[in-house]
Amino acid sequence: MAARRAPKGGPASKLSPLNVSHSVVCSPEMKTVQARTDHELIERCIQGDQAGWNELVKRYQRLVYSVAHVLCPPGEDVSDIFQQVWLELYQQLADLRKVEALPAWLITVTRRRVYAAMQSRRVSEPLDEEIADLSERVRQIEYEHMLERALGQLPERCQKLINLLYFDSKEPNYSEISQAMDMPEASIGPTRARCLEKLRKLIS
Repeated sequence: MAARRAPKGGPASKLSPLNVSHSVVCSPEMKTVQARTDHELIERCIQGDQAGWNELVKRYQRLVYSVAHVLCPPGEDVSDIFQQVWLELYQQLADLRKVEALPAWLITVTRRRVYAAMQSRRVSEPLDEEIADLSERVRQIEYEHMLERALGQLPERCQKLINLLYFDSKEPNYSEISQAMDMPEASIGPTRARCLEKLRKLIS
């Protein structure tokens, strides 16, 4: 599906809505921060701010694509579903001012688009059982997205330490982490504990 032009009329028509690349509980504090920043980006998009649109897409493109990839059976065009979701978001910008949980909205729209595509090709086949089997995987994707957002709210030093400890493919030892962080080895454990506690407060 080729990228479509924005409809003419109003500030939002300055945007290029498809200029993009490819039930989790979080703390009230994180929900408030996330909702505020999402609403700010939506307002910028409505005013025709292309940078705001790009930032909104960047924030959620992995979530949308991952859900579509999980739900789409072989033969379905994931990129087509991906673009349909962003086009619908663009068309619904004004209504999304009232949405408290944009990630949940995006997941719902992605599900609906995938199911519609599946139904159009397999009208006579029931989809309920197939869909139910994938619900847990979708919830896992939502959790991973929420965790990634929470990590982004930690102080930069905590982000760097957690990345070195848990996500670095090179699996550095404490000596290497000490050098990278300019931190005594004896301080790594206590600092890790404090950082993980901050993370737990954001997601629990």
